[in-house]
Amino acid sequence: MIVTNYLSAFATGIALAVVGVATAQNPPTPAPEKTAATPAPQPAAGDAAALSTLRAVNKHEIAAAELAQSKKVDAATMDYAKMLQKDHTANLEKVESISKLTKTPLAESPDVKTLEEKKKAERDTLAKLDGTSFQTAYLDAMIAGHADVLSQLDTKLLPGATDAAVQQHLRATRESVNRHLTKAKELRGKQ
Repeated sequence: MIVTNYLSAFATGIALAVVGVATAQNPPTPAPEKTAATPAPQPAAGDAAALSTLRAVNKHEIAAAELAQSKKVDAATMDYAKMLQKDHTANLEKVESISKLTKTPLAESPDVKTLEEKKKAERDTLAKLDGTSFQTAYLDAMIAGHADVLSQLDTKLLPGATDAAVQQHLRATRESVNRHLTKAKELRGKQ
């Protein structure tokens, strides 16, 4: 009986050793960890504000240029209005393209809404004028408006933008706005 107990204990030991070796060679697979879904990156608020502001400015400039072309202005002012319409239409298309590319929504924030209302009131005032009175007021509005946009670009829009495509467009827009401002001042000085 001692031998039987000894053999039984020996067999159990071997069996445990075999199981231990098998387990060491093929460790149990741990259950997969549950990971939270990583949210898609959201566009920066500064990018959305910049593109939304440019959209509002472009729409105003296009409408004001169309208004100027319907008034009795000299040939140089007419050419200026046509240039603004062309340039701001191209800029508006680029803003919308960048918005789609970067998935940056164009939203009407309180600041953009205020800007739109201010610019509509400006156009309504201009619409009541004609001839030299319109031309003078139009050029004055273009000088003030383009100077304001340059200031916003330098102090708010460019510093707040984080996306490379948005930043590049803002820099290109700044050059265009500066050119428009210079031309408006030149035309106003000739009056």
